[in-house]
Amino acid sequence: MLKAVIMDFDGVIVDTEVIWYEIFQEWFKKELDYDVSVEEFLICVGANDQAFFQKLANEKNITVNQEVFAKETSALFLERSKALPAKEGVVAFIEAVKEYGLKLALATSSKRAKPTSHLTRLGLIDYFDVIVTAEDVERIKPAPDLFLEAARQLAVEPGEAVIIEDSKNGLIAGNQAGMPVIVVPNEVTKYSDLTPHYQIIDSLAQLHVGQLKKEVDKIVNG
Repeated sequence: MLKAVIMDFDGVIVDTEVIWYEIFQEWFKKELDYDVSVEEFLICVGANDQAFFQKLANEKNITVNQEVFAKETSALFLERSKALPAKEGVVAFIEAVKEYGLKLALATSSKRAKPTSHLTRLGLIDYFDVIVTAEDVERIKPAPDLFLEAARQLAVEPGEAVIIEDSKNGLIAGNQAGMPVIVVPNEVTKYSDLTPHYQIIDSLAQLHVGQLKKEVDKIVNG
């Protein structure tokens, strides 16, 4: 029986990843005259940027002072993202999750301050029963820890929850956690290999919670 929905934040609730990609492109072009490809940036999506910087060092011999990068880009990100709306279908979907009596969790590789500030700004934070961030687990995505911890705090089994994700790293994490993953790609993550998934849709406006519950319950019950 479906008892819970676990949502990613970046790229699922608000479209922060497109902004981050634009900032990465601008910074690397200005400072290093280097064009960051979407394939390179996708390494960061749903996880963190350590693997991206390591890949540049190993394959391109490009070394970045990560403290300087973070300092120079973080303020720009905050400015550009401060008024981002919820993505299409998000508010109605979240409301429907609660109307059907399901538990709701957020599981994000970000630190707590960013998602909680945006959810508060959007008036959505009170819908969430649990918020699990990078500060709550040893390993972030693509490891399954965030989703497993969310399920633990919700007091549900992995088979009783579905995940809403947008990234390859999130999909890998969800599959490893043993939970069905519904993928909603954005303009960046649509270039990823987003298989295998339970379902893939263009927008949460296309996802009917009642129908989803019936489908998952049918699978679980055989």
